[in-house]
Amino acid sequence: MSEPAATLPPGGPPPGQKLTERPHPLTPFIRGWIVLLAVAFSFGRDYLPIGQEPRPLPPLEWIALGVAAIAAISGAVGFVSWRFTRFVIDADELRIDTGALFRRSARIAFDKVQSIDVVQPFAARMFGLAELQIDVGASERSTLRYLPRGRAYALRDYLLARARGVQAEAVANAPTDSLLVDLGADDEVLVRVSPQTLVLAAVTSHEFFGIVALGVVSAVAGLVFRQPWVLFALAIPTVSMLFGFTVRRVAGQFNYTLSRRAHGLRVSRGLTSLTSQSLPPRRIQAVQLSQSPVWRRLGLYRIDIEVIGWGAVTDDENKTGVSTILMPAGTIEQVRVALGAIWPRADFESVELHRAPSRARWLHPLAQPFLRWGHDELLVVSRHGWLVRRWQLVPHARVQSVRITQGPVSRRLGLADLEFHTAGAQIDAHAAGLDAGQVLQRQAELLRLVHHLPVRDLSEQDPLPAGDEDAAAKGGETQAAGPETLRADQAEETISSTE
Repeated sequence: MSEPAATLPPGGPPPGQKLTERPHPLTPFIRGWIVLLAVAFSFGRDYLPIGQEPRPLPPLEWIALGVAAIAAISGAVGFVSWRFTRFVIDADELRIDTGALFRRSARIAFDKVQSIDVVQPFAARMFGLAELQIDVGASERSTLRYLPRGRAYALRDYLLARARGVQAEAVANAPTDSLLVDLGADDEVLVRVSPQTLVLAAVTSHEFFGIVALGVVSAVAGLVFRQPWVLFALAIPTVSMLFGFTVRRVAGQFNYTLSRRAHGLRVSRGLTSLTSQSLPPRRIQAVQLSQSPVWRRLGLYRIDIEVIGWGAVTDDENKTGVSTILMPAGTIEQVRVALGAIWPRADFESVELHRAPSRARWLHPLAQPFLRWGHDELLVVSRHGWLVRRWQLVPHARVQSVRITQGPVSRRLGLADLEFHTAGAQIDAHAAGLDAGQVLQRQAELLRLVHHLPVRDLSEQDPLPAGDEDAAAKGGETQAAGPETLRADQAEETISSTE
């Protein structure tokens, strides 16, 4: 067992005192099985007859001896790594010490913590263990692996509370109501997505139909060239791809739950591997809603987000750890709840969207009827896509620069494109095929909205009493913000226009 975690007094250990802990003793075993799996995969690839002449297997005694040697070496290395790994909590920071020959000490001040995720890979979950991934805004995350599940939850809640400036009390273990989701007794569930919805969304997605279309086209090509055996050769891999895609979609987002607790928003998901991911609303730079053709009839939407430090927008539904999928599939009511949780002061549906002029068909023959864009005091919204419909939402407070572009053809047609650049630079937020004269007329308004940030960020709850329309109108007015109010996820006063 790991060293006991004592209850910390409010505010952490007293000055001069520290709490020191080690990971769970089973950590070397959990990490070592991956080494054995990699060796087994390499061994099978060399000796299985796949597209080449089969190689004779070595004697069974040699195989057993090799497996035992690898297990012993990986176990010894894992034990040494565990023996020299510890984390220390004092009144101001968390320190993670690692390394036997080359010592490394990572110091994390509480006020630098941006978000913390609790990840439970399948092997660790079998033993009730979890790892903490601590995000401080850098490209590399600090990790604590592995801790007992309850201890990981308790440490996460303590660190998030300290990050918000709350003099919290850390307990040894945090009880949970279920092993399938990360929910406490006081958590408010905002959105749930059922397994049935995930299955329906997977088999009606454009990716699913893309796989089917690829198989059908290949089969038709085989028949045209009078090669009927192609049908049988393609049937098995096509069915396998469809099954694997559906399983990844359902297993990766199984029991999806968006919840609110005292220290922020949280998304938990996963069947074999459970991930509990903290959401930092102020670091969300842009949001993208998408609908496949069938989803439009079913009323389903998917939400992806762009967050500083989280890297590229996630395509893999089964990704363990950081995922930029805010909601895998849901109704418009669930979309409103999810967006209201991260941006409570914004309403994208109230933004008036303007159509692209009919002459935009020369550049966008299929998408022109669906091109829209508009903005209010908080958001700029664009819509595009004739097959997969997408809405892109970017707060003015997150815009770093706005670019107006015209090519030689669009200049002759009197058209222009708008590009909205954010600090995350992952979602290509843009509005295409716009009337150039209208864009130039609105340039001054865009400059004002980018340069002058609102008094309250759209991710903060408006404290004004309900029904006080005059006060709400005053609260919605934008004023010039001083340099002290600028944060890492807000806009610098820059805008560029190019031809």
